[in-house]
Amino acid sequence: MQNTKVIYKELNLQNIKKISFLLIYAIFAFYFLVNGSGIFKEWNESWNISTLIYMAGVAVFLGIQEKLPKEFNKPLVQNINGFIASFIFATLLFIVIYDTGLYFTSITPLPLDQILALLTFQLVIVVASEEIIFRGVIFQYFTKYFNWVIGMLISAFCFSLFHLAVYEGSIGALMTAFIMGLIFAWATYRFNIGVAMGLHFAWNAFVLGATALL
Repeated sequence: MQNTKVIYKELNLQNIKKISFLLIYAIFAFYFLVNGSGIFKEWNESWNISTLIYMAGVAVFLGIQEKLPKEFNKPLVQNINGFIASFIFATLLFIVIYDTGLYFTSITPLPLDQILALLTFQLVIVVASEEIIFRGVIFQYFTKYFNWVIGMLISAFCFSLFHLAVYEGSIGALMTAFIMGLIFAWATYRFNIGVAMGLHFAWNAFVLGATALL
């Protein structure tokens, strides 16, 4: 009877964490869906449509899971620290690579007045949603029933296909997305999903010119 109570308490705690996380995500996403254009003049209608699509995607994918992936059950401070450390490290690394001319040669830094809006949209909507779907659900699902290598490959492949339209079918761009998907999945497996989010945010912000320096 005692073991039953403990199990029930743990399951109840997991449900509370799941509901709390989804509530926070929904509040932030819905807030910018409604108020984004009022806060940032650069917030456009296509971003609102994307926000709705991402919100629906997160709801569907989390809905098929019995519980949130174990990464979300790690202490919040670990995910936050992982996010901050990986974002700073990756951004500095990208700047060094950019300055050497080895890669990122076609990036054009954004005007200063557009940076905050883009960073907000990328972090609150794009990165959070994609990491929940691809590393939080798909990667964890296939890792659970097969192994982490299979989970990493399948989640990276799905992540690449997700960008098929935006990359206009470019094989090179899709291969880059696949490789980045592998890196994000490995970061989730080795550390936590906060590290994956930090790397993903650093990548998106840099390639879109928000953190690329002249």
